[in-house]
Amino acid sequence: MAEKKHGDFVANSLNGVYDTYDPYTKTSRQTRFENGIMHGPYREYGDEDRKTLKVEGHFENGAKHGVWTEYDKKGRVEAVKIYNKGELLERTMYDDEE
Repeated sequence: MAEKKHGDFVANSLNGVYDTYDPYTKTSRQTRFENGIMHGPYREYGDEDRKTLKVEGHFENGAKHGVWTEYDKKGRVEAVKIYNKGELLERTMYDDEE
């Protein structure tokens, strides 16, 4: 996986925003770290140029927290999930009604 760094290492831990791209799955991810732990906004795209958002959500101390939204290839909401410190509380799936 190719990695583009926008953060720093502080005390041997990742800090800041990191962009990664996997050419095999054609997935680009933008993740924020604090002291080596995912913390803050998370975005996953279906392409290297970040034109097709697939997933967006938030990490709190390494665990999914709050609202996570998944999108289809056309940018429509496919699912909404609500987490509390990594525990899935609620999931709503949306049908493609074309």
